[in-house]
Amino acid sequence: MKKIFITILIIGCAITAAFSQSTTTAFDVDGIKVIFKPTVKEIVNVRMYYRGGVSNYPASQAGIESFALEATTECGTKKYTGDVFRDRADKYSIDIGSEAEYDFGDIEMDCATKYFNQGWDLFAEAVNNPVFDNNEVELLRNKIIGKIRQEQSDPDKRSEQLILKNAFEGTPYATEPNGTDAIISRLTPADLKAYYQGILNKNQLFIVVAGKISKEDLIAKVRTSFAGLPSKPYTQPTYKEPIWNDYKVLTESRELSTNYINGIMNAPPVNSPDYVAYRIGISGLGGSLFNSLRTKLNLSYDPGASSVMQQMPYALMFVSTTKPREAVEVMTAELNKVKNNGLTDEGLVHLKNEYITNNYMKEQSTAAITATLGIAEVLGGWQLADQLPALINKVTVDQIYTAMNKYIVGLRWSYLGDPALGNAAGEAFKMRVK
Repeated sequence: MKKIFITILIIGCAITAAFSQSTTTAFDVDGIKVIFKPTVKEIVNVRMYYRGGVSNYPASQAGIESFALEATTECGTKKYTGDVFRDRADKYSIDIGSEAEYDFGDIEMDCATKYFNQGWDLFAEAVNNPVFDNNEVELLRNKIIGKIRQEQSDPDKRSEQLILKNAFEGTPYATEPNGTDAIISRLTPADLKAYYQGILNKNQLFIVVAGKISKEDLIAKVRTSFAGLPSKPYTQPTYKEPIWNDYKVLTESRELSTNYINGIMNAPPVNSPDYVAYRIGISGLGGSLFNSLRTKLNLSYDPGASSVMQQMPYALMFVSTTKPREAVEVMTAELNKVKNNGLTDEGLVHLKNEYITNNYMKEQSTAAITATLGIAEVLGGWQLADQLPALINKVTVDQIYTAMNKYIVGLRWSYLGDPALGNAAGEAFKMRVK
């Protein structure tokens, strides 16, 4: 799942930071916050983050941020047509693109250090001077609609959408950041331009850079390219997460070879003292689910659990299975075990070591570093990423039990698959956490 991938990035790149000799710093350049992590790698990654995410637009415009940000790198700029922009990116092996999530959007550029000037030129053009050319926008629209329809047919993605709809109904997170084909179909180039100009605000954005460049060079480039951006009042949204203390199930019938089940639970925010202990507890739950559902009982080929850290954070248990009732019963039983007596001091040491080593090996790229620092900044402060390795080592078993019992007081479920098997699992979905 995409959000699970983003969550792994947060942990993984924080571990990378712990092994690096360089130090992350943050500074102001003409009213723009810049977060900088020098590295020894010959790759530079730059991200312009736009705060707010789904709070920036009404549900009737779902997908407008994703569409607008993608258009900045796909539909040409004042200096380059769309074709010329793409040709220059290809010539210098520059990767440039965007994403839009629940809490933020970004424009990202990744290039070799020796082509940093050329990469920065395209990046600055995309941020400052997108033109939203009519023909290019139409081509991009068709591409986005195709992607949305493909996601609708992807059971893994669709099951994720269902669980969020079930859990966050009535909140901004009920809005899908990618939108729907109906909404994307009616957004005009003028709509995209107006929206983008609205979020192009020094007080709403910040820049994260990682790579083998000097701080002086970076400051000069930021000042030259972005000093003239508008500065308008902006207050970052704050949300109150709904409390899931019931056992509501949202189902959708579909003919599939297997059935997809998600269970969602409350989680502490990143700046909570319970955050790290809870994260390790959920990691332990993921291992327990894999061991029981796949290794011992052969009930699933893809079980697990993960924390998803957003302004309204949550954790997921997930499984794909031909035996939903049995799988749900085991999922709830394993959750209760981990909440209460499923982890020893020795097991915690092993979990910490495995957790740190695996994620350090996975996430060593500059792109992963800027993702880590940027998401941490959105959620409370980039320092959270650098502090995480030390905090992991301090966690105790009792802290894990306290955190998990404090926040996990119920479950919301989604079920995608055979309706008869879903109905047969009805009582299992009502099993209580304790």
